[in-house]
Amino acid sequence: MNSLLQPNESPFQLKLEGKMTYEFYRELEDRVIDAMRRYKNLEVDLSEVSEIDLCGIHLIGLLQSAGRIVAVSPVVEEASKRLFTTLHAAALGRAKRSYRGNPSPVSEMRTK
Repeated sequence: MNSLLQPNESPFQLKLEGKMTYEFYRELEDRVIDAMRRYKNLEVDLSEVSEIDLCGIHLIGLLQSAGRIVAVSPVVEEASKRLFTTLHAAALGRAKRSYRGNPSPVSEMRTK
């Protein structure tokens, strides 16, 4: 996995290439945190990322909190869609279960 720090006027451009996976997580996290400490305004390019796993998705969350993602590869796009779909489905499932099994405290207070 390569990361290219490209000093520019502003914002600072950070480009990640290759694998955003568990085996490179610590190295990438260190580089991302270093860039966050040095530069207030970041633009992140993920257009050359070829593989991503859950650790890479975590790094994307960190990058989003620090800057703006300006480009993504098809691999990153697909992983993000899958994660969002899974989280959305899980949230809907929890909401349905809690509604059926336990009425909300607000509705209990209204019936008394």
